[in-house]
Amino acid sequence: MVREQITVQDYERISRENEYYLWHFVRKSDTGITTVYSIFDEKDNLLSRPNDTETLLETYDIPYFESYIEDSLDFLDIIGAPLNSLRIREKNMLNTFMLTFNKRRLINSTYNGYCMCVEGITELLYDLNPEIVLNAKLD
Repeated sequence: MVREQITVQDYERISRENEYYLWHFVRKSDTGITTVYSIFDEKDNLLSRPNDTETLLETYDIPYFESYIEDSLDFLDIIGAPLNSLRIREKNMLNTFMLTFNKRRLINSTYNGYCMCVEGITELLYDLNPEIVLNAKLD
């Protein structure tokens, strides 16, 4: 399955090549306590927890893309991503989040009431397409 670190300039390509996909937006210098973080960047996780993003991607067969929030703000505005308030955007204080897409159509976001955790992202994927969750690779 596709796992790729991209920029927003790749949007046209990935929307042509993938029916459903998960796009994770991460901060360049994120050293928080979250367990859902970049699969490409080394992370100083304060609690030394395993990366739940990797667990999700091992379980659910969905293309995964990752970009930096700081490089994507204008694009996120254009596609209408629900990013809380303009004040947060202007201060560049957005937390990491995930968006789901069906081709070029933004379907949902963890900013729309889904927890940025394994359970919340599983719900997000189920709402995108139940087949993704029903066909999970369970050990």
